[in-house]
This record gives sequence, C-alpha cells and structure tokens, in this order.
Amino acid sequence: MRIGIFGGSYDPVHLGHIWTARSVCRELGLDKLLMVVASDPPHKPNNDRLPGSVRYRMLDSALQNEERIFASDIELKRSGKSYTVDTVELLRNSCRGAELFLIVGGDMLENFPHWREPERILSMCTLVAVTRPDEARDMRAIADRIESDLHGRVLLSSFTGPQISSTEVRRRMSEALPVDTMVALPTELYMYENALYMPRELRAVRLKLSERIKRKRLDHTMLTACEAVKLAFRYGADTKKARLAAMLHDCVKLPNKDLIAFCDENHYDISDFERKNPYLIHARLGAVIAGEDYGVTDPEVLEAIRNHTLGKVGMSLLDKVIYVADKIEPSRDYEGLNEIRRTAYEDIDRAMLLVMEHSADYTRRSGREINPSTKAVMDFLRSEMEKNS
Repeated sequence: MRIGIFGGSYDPVHLGHIWTARSVCRELGLDKLLMVVASDPPHKPNNDRLPGSVRYRMLDSALQNEERIFASDIELKRSGKSYTVDTVELLRNSCRGAELFLIVGGDMLENFPHWREPERILSMCTLVAVTRPDEARDMRAIADRIESDLHGRVLLSSFTGPQISSTEVRRRMSEALPVDTMVALPTELYMYENALYMPRELRAVRLKLSERIKRKRLDHTMLTACEAVKLAFRYGADTKKARLAAMLHDCVKLPNKDLIAFCDENHYDISDFERKNPYLIHARLGAVIAGEDYGVTDPEVLEAIRNHTLGKVGMSLLDKVIYVADKIEPSRDYEGLNEIRRTAYEDIDRAMLLVMEHSADYTRRSGREINPSTKAVMDFLRSEMEKNS
C-alpha cells in the first residue's frame, strides 16, 4: 500500500485542498490519502479556530464522493499539541508494510528542519512538498539540503490548481460574499446551516431562532440565507441585508392554529382572508417580530421579510431576492425547480413569475383560494416583461 498523509487545520477545507489531494494521488499513484485534521497545531496558535470535531465534519462531508481520499480524526483523538512525528509513527504502526508519503505545502518545506524530530519523520516516510510553478525560491535546493542534513527522501510535486485560502473563505463568509466557487457544496451548506464564520450578532440571531423554530425550519432559513447572498451578489443588491432578511424571513413560522392564537393574544390584527388562510400570516407578522424581538430597524430588510410569501406590485430588488431565494434554496425539491433555479440567475423577474405560477397552481390543487394580490403581482410581472422584451 502507498498511503499519503496530508495534514492541516482545514478551517475550513476548500477546493484547493481537495485539488491538491487529487493531484498528489495521481502523481504518486497512492492507494489511499488521509487528510488529517490537526487538533492544535503548534505552529498555528489560534483561539478562534473552530473545534476539531466541526472541522472534521466539514472535511468528511466534502470528501463523500472521493474514492481514495478520506478524512482522518487521528490527531483529534489524542490530547495535547498535534505533532506530525507522532501521527506518522501511529500510522506506520497501524499500517505495517505500507509506504508512507507526508504531503506538505511548499511554503512549509523550508521550515521543516525546525519541526519536532524531523530526521525521525524522514526515517518513517517520504516527504512530498507541493509547490506552485511560480515559486520564487529554489525548492530543489531546499529539498537537497534537507535530504543531505536529515538523511531522508524529499519529492517535489507541482500544483497548478485554484489558489484559495481558508482565510479568504472565512472573510467572505463574514462579509456575506459567495463562497460556492471556493468550497465544496456540502461544506458551503454546513457553514451556513451552522452560521460558521459569521459575525457574532448573526450567530446570536441563529441561536435565538434555534430556540423558537424546529431544526428543519432553521436549516431551511439558513440555506435561504446562503441562496440570498448569491442572488444578491449576482444582481448587485446588498448582500448583508439579504443575509439578514433571509435569516429572519420565517422567524415566526408556527403551526396555523398557533399563529392565530399568537396574533389574538398579542392583539395583532388579522384579516378575514388570513384567518381562512393562516399560513399567510407569518410573513407580515415576521416583519413585526424581526423588529420587536431581533432589533431590526432597516426598513428594506423588514419589507423584504413582509413580502416573501405573497409579494406585491413594485417589489424592490431585495424583496425579489428574498422571495426567490426562499423558493429555490438547496433543500427544496419540487417539480419544475431546476428550471426555476436556472432562471433565477438569468432573469429574477421571470423566476419570480415561475415561482408564483407554480405556487398558484399548488394552491388551486389544494382547494385553497388564491389571494387576489398574487394575481395582481403576476399580471404586473407579465406586463413589465412584455415592456422589456
């Protein structure tokens, strides 16, 4: 067996990591490559690092379709600092007869002699440094020096994949910018579902939501935020406002009888149509609760929450983003959804109309009455599209 060991913090794992792992697997003909999640890297002290168990889950989900690449929590099971020499020795003892390859980034090669017991590491495995074609340092000279001084074998592997950093992924998550081209889909969804790398105040919003709505609804809410950020970025809307509105759009999504009781107990007016169709109440009421309980004062955010179910004539771009994101977020699954998702990033008005037509058809088939305002919005959208065609 030829086994690769590729350690890292993976906070979070990104496509550059996965691309590197695939490239090394092919180049070295590895039977298996273990991406080892570091528990507490001595060279990277960071109190803000996510717990190892969380980083491991993200990594494991990102590799679910890989055939030869696997996530390893071997270092998480040990206490104390994560020293590579201990990991290599443990794997050598558990995989007797295997040829081990330790993969490191090119930037770490020069510092390798300063690691704990580097000569012992090289006695147990071959060191593989992954470098970029534009590397300014003479990596071969560094590798030759290590081989001479530490009596081991060093290979150089050239990497030409995407230049991505975990730092940039974390920054974009914090700033409400899309990360779908930087991380695998399972990683993206996991980060949003758990509000990872988001500002403290938004993590507090998610925590409060978790105490008020069911987990399935909470996941839908956070995935709507994920979709809303991408749609807002695509059309030039405020991505931070879109994220907040999406996170709170279902903040008072309760069973129908509970919604009516809540409104009656708190003296919120309900129309006769809403009493007959109580599922409609949560959007208008959600805007109220977002202001009263979550401290939202931005009128654009509140309006987007208010309009995310029925819509209205003359919706703002932010309104449309939240309306569509709610209907196409990744956990949704209904007939015609793929066409709507494609359309959403080409023509948001057309996507809105498709969603409304689908919703109206579902309402009719369910034996419920279509809200008159829905028909007015659909007619308005058709009219606007005809003008622009």
